[in-house]
Amino acid sequence: MSEEVEEHGVRINIKGTFHAPKKNEVMYNSEMIVNRSLVLCALAAYYESGLCTNSQVRCLDALGATGVSGLAWTKHFPKVDVVINDQSPAATERITSNAATNNLQVTITSEDVSVLLHQRPFDFVFLDCYGSSVHYLDAAFRNAPKHSMLAITSTDDSALYGKATDVTLRNYGGYVVKTSYAKELAARLVLGSVVRAAAKSNKGVEVVCCVALKSFITVLVRVLRGPAAANTCVRKIRRIIHCCVCEDRAFYPETVYPLEEPYSLLSCDCRSKSAGKLAVELGPVWCDEIFDANFCQAMLTQASNLQLSQKVISLLQTIVSESKCKGAGRPNESVGGDKENTMSGMAEHTSAWMEKEEDEEGEDKEKEGSQHQPCHSVDEDNDGERSPKRMKMDHPRLKSPAFYFNLHRHSPKGHDLGKINRVVDYLQRAHHKASRTHFDPEAIRTDCTLREFTQLLLEFSQTQN
Repeated sequence: MSEEVEEHGVRINIKGTFHAPKKNEVMYNSEMIVNRSLVLCALAAYYESGLCTNSQVRCLDALGATGVSGLAWTKHFPKVDVVINDQSPAATERITSNAATNNLQVTITSEDVSVLLHQRPFDFVFLDCYGSSVHYLDAAFRNAPKHSMLAITSTDDSALYGKATDVTLRNYGGYVVKTSYAKELAARLVLGSVVRAAAKSNKGVEVVCCVALKSFITVLVRVLRGPAAANTCVRKIRRIIHCCVCEDRAFYPETVYPLEEPYSLLSCDCRSKSAGKLAVELGPVWCDEIFDANFCQAMLTQASNLQLSQKVISLLQTIVSESKCKGAGRPNESVGGDKENTMSGMAEHTSAWMEKEEDEEGEDKEKEGSQHQPCHSVDEDNDGERSPKRMKMDHPRLKSPAFYFNLHRHSPKGHDLGKINRVVDYLQRAHHKASRTHFDPEAIRTDCTLREFTQLLLEFSQTQN
């Protein structure tokens, strides 16, 4: 391996580095260049947005290693104040050497990350963690200014993908299993820990982007100050009911009361076909938006301006499409990647009536309102099995539907679907939101329920023959 590499216009000496951290050694992982490129785009978009409340954007590369990220920030944005930190003496020495090689002036510290974050505020913080990031979250939000941004990378795959359930429970306070939508589930699990940590400091977050590739999960959040923002965000952490047979899933509604029929949240009929307990509770996880379409578009623009690799640009193009998740427009369109979220349209449509009328009158009006809902409404799928009282609960109304469906997992057996883009177009023509997803190249993000999705796939395959 060459002793020197160039990344984002910065020359870095990587002699004697390791892919995994070792005692008194410096870490450099060439496979994480995509992640560092995305963070560079995020800083560029944040810098151009003008949301920083300070006169100068204060940036922290908290776990600097070779200092490649912080030095790239300094080279491309000379007006920002960059601090590169690493507790390892060998790493700080290497950062100093690399800064001198590139004639860049940066502040280099060798503090414990949590101590440094408690000592002074930063407007942009990059936590590039090897393993879990939860150990730094409390400190990261302690002095976070209003509208500051955090880029948090986690690489503890065994815990996030359900291979080490004890570690998952210990670090993230939740439970996950191996599923076809495991990557987004893992990202939402991390966001749940991020939101809880922010709430301890009376802060909330706005998730602007989530990226989960083979080797890492990175979440980008904007900090919102105040108890009201914290309360709003904490209420968006919920459990998921997951069918172990067909992998249908739904968020639990926000309620302190136990559900008499939790299986009714699912659109599948596996419960009626088989005996025993067929579903498990996953989470709790973040149940709200994981993309900000405007910010993702700004990141894509900055990637083109910075002339980053085509791989990064293609990834951001997919994320932008995913964040918008286009579909044929229609009145009273309900959104959400599961059956529970498709209720949100009806819940909001009837809430004004229900506040003024008694329960019996409200039930009649909900039935009237349901006649105007799209073909995938809950009442039509279940022949009125759902309780009207469930309609009163507050469900998130998502611009980009939650979760996605893998075509190989859910496609009809013996039917050839052809190219995935044609399936996306067919779903959109059927008046559903649909897009490809970067989480899984063979999956589609859509607001269909699983029952509708499989039915539409069957109809699509028949039109192909």
